[in-house]
Order: sequence, then structure tokens, then C-alpha cells
Amino acid sequence: MGTYPIMLHVKNKNVIVVGGGKVAYKKITSLLIAGADITVISPTVISPIKKLVDERQIRWLQKTVKREDLRDAFVIIAATNNEKVNKLIAQSSSSHQLVNVVDNQKTGNFQVPATLRRGKLTIAVATSGASPKLAKMIRNELAEIYDESYESYLDFLYQYREKIKQLKLDDRTKDRMLEEILHEKKKNLS
Repeated sequence: MGTYPIMLHVKNKNVIVVGGGKVAYKKITSLLIAGADITVISPTVISPIKKLVDERQIRWLQKTVKREDLRDAFVIIAATNNEKVNKLIAQSSSSHQLVNVVDNQKTGNFQVPATLRRGKLTIAVATSGASPKLAKMIRNELAEIYDESYESYLDFLYQYREKIKQLKLDDRTKDRMLEEILHEKKKNLS
């Protein structure tokens, strides 16, 4: 199956996470970082999810999911430990909704890659569901190469680029200046 990689803006978007266990919690934490408006639907939740509810970072509907619960969601994460329920969630969604089924990549219409974040830098690794463990292994290897110093490095590059864009120079000169600072600063990181 062919996939098209994108970076999705979910800030203030309605996201439904169905499930209240460890896998759901991992999805919730990533979605919180992205600023999503999250509702968890599950009869029970683990204590870290309950803590997020108590802190009013997310909402919790303490029940089993119904088709109408999914109606207004932009993104739906099916993260229950029941394959039939996860499949039913995918089948209950509309064609305009993004659905991730954690235990069966083919059932939903998008996958969540193993992700490494360093401030504005995001590196994603996916295997089309063939081996999530390999994707995580590669992500961890990349984490050693692209360490925490890249967060400030990218902030610097962003500020420099914004200043260059304001200069009244031709595009070729601007591009050359950006290449030069990229290579110069990269040497200093090594």
C-alpha cells in the first residue's frame, strides 16, 4: 500500500482517542504536544490518563464508544485492546476523517511513524506497518546523531533565514547565504 507522508496540524482540532491503556496514553501525550483538543472514550483509563483528566488537559467519556461519538472528530485513534472494536471504529468513521487503528495499519487510513523531536526538527520513521520495532530502533539510532543541541541549532537557522528573507537581494544570493551558514554552523556542532 502506498502512503503519502505529511506533517499534520492538529492544534485545537477535535481528536478522539478510543481506549484507556498504555498505547492510548502514548498517543495522547504526542497529541497534547501538538495542541490537539482531546477526548478519550473508554470505560476505564490508566492512572496517567486519569491525571490528565483531573488536570483538565483532556476530557474523558467513561463509556463504550458509539458511532455518534465519532461524528465531529477530525482525527480518531482506535487504541483499544479489542481488534473487533478497533475495526468497528474504523468502519464507523466518515470518509473525511483521519483514522489510526493501532493494531492494524490497513484498517485505518493513516499511520503514526516513530518520531524524534528536537524543537522545530521532526524526524519520522515508518515501515508501512511491517515492523514498528525496526522503525523505533532506527529512530533511536537517529536520536544519537541528532542530539538535543539541534533544538537551539534549528532556532538559530530559523532566525537567520527570517533575516535573510527581509534583505533586498536576489534569490540566488539569499540561497547561497543560507547554504553557507548551514555548513558553517554544522561544522561547529560536530
